[in-house]
Amino acid sequence: MPDDKDSMDRLLGMGVKPIAQDKVTPYRKAIKPIPRQRLLDDQRVMDELLEYSDEAVSFESGDELKFLRSGHSSRILKKLRRGDFAIQDELDLHGYTASEAKIETHGFINECARDQVRGVRIVHGKGRNSAGRTPVIKRMLLGWLSKNQHVIAVVSTPNNDGGTGAVYVLLNKQ
Repeated sequence: MPDDKDSMDRLLGMGVKPIAQDKVTPYRKAIKPIPRQRLLDDQRVMDELLEYSDEAVSFESGDELKFLRSGHSSRILKKLRRGDFAIQDELDLHGYTASEAKIETHGFINECARDQVRGVRIVHGKGRNSAGRTPVIKRMLLGWLSKNQHVIAVVSTPNNDGGTGAVYVLLNKQ
């Protein structure tokens, strides 16, 4: 056995060279991180919102809309109606069907909440161009907004800012 070890040492010492790597490492594009859970949550919320529910509370075209999330002072409604909160963004729902308006409303509110917008105005119209001249979207809007976790308060705007054809919406502080 000592001969084998000596011969191996001689072989390794004589002209043994490492083999050069001639293979190319495959190129892979960097994968952008995808917020999969947030996308799944957003889709789940949209699916739940599109299910029919008892949102169609009957309102006359002249009725004012009001909503205040429990745990908040009723003074918020007065301040919101008076214009004490800056209106930072607006959504106009004229021309939308009810299902389109629902998607637009929730997308708008969620986007505003992400952008830390506090006060918004949503114009829903008075229903003068609807079949039967009744406000279709107005009847459902309060239900949609009351189910959105970001909404604290909703109140119809003063006459000089849309009256019963629009609402001010106050969102949570982030």
